[in-house]
Amino acid sequence: PGPIGDKTKVIRDNSHKTGTGQIQLVEFGDFQCPACGAAYPNISRLMKDYNGKITMYFRNFPLVNLHPNAMAGANAAEAAGDQGKFWEMYDKLYQNQSAWSALSDPTDMFVSYAKSLGLDTAKFSSAINSKQFQSLIDQDMADGNALGVNATPTLYFNGVNYDGKSTYYELKAKVDRLLSSSAAPPGPNTPPPAPYTPRPTPPA
Repeated sequence: PGPIGDKTKVIRDNSHKTGTGQIQLVEFGDFQCPACGAAYPNISRLMKDYNGKITMYFRNFPLVNLHPNAMAGANAAEAAGDQGKFWEMYDKLYQNQSAWSALSDPTDMFVSYAKSLGLDTAKFSSAINSKQFQSLIDQDMADGNALGVNATPTLYFNGVNYDGKSTYYELKAKVDRLLSSSAAPPGPNTPPPAPYTPRPTPPA
C-alpha cells in the first residue's frame, strides 16, 4: 500500500524549499504540465522581486494519465535534490519543458541536465532508474489528493488554497495583500497601550 495522505500537511519537514520570508508559497506541480510551465516564469519573477519576503515549497503532483513523462521528471528533480541541486533541476525541467516532454524516454536528456549542473551523473542515473525517491513523490501525491488537489499548478499561500490566476500581476497582487494584512493593526490579543498620563504642571 502507498503512503497515506494528510490534508493538514500542505508542506512536510522534508519538502524542498527556497527563499526566506514570512509568506509561505507552496506549489503542487507537474514538470510536464504546460500550465505549470506557463506559471513558472511568473513564480520565478515573484521570488526575485519579493526576495526575503517569500519562502517557497514544491510538492510533486505528476498527472501521469495526462503527462507520460511527468513521473520521470519528478524523479529527476528528486535525484538532483539528493545532490543539493533540486531548484536548479526544477529550473532546467521547466525551462526546457518542450524539449523533453514528447520524448519516448527523457532519461538521457535529464542526465545531460545533471551533467551541466555538475552532478555525479552515475549516482543521478542510478537514482532515476531505481526510482530511489519514488516514496517521496508518492507522499506528495497522497497529501495532494487528501487536500483535494486535482490540477496543476495548485498553489497555496500561507496554507490557504489560491484560486486566482497564475499571471505575474495576480500573484503579485496576492502577495501585496498578504504583506499589507501582516502589517495591519495588532489583533485582539495585543495588550492596549498604556493610557496617556499628562505630566503634572509645575507650580508657577
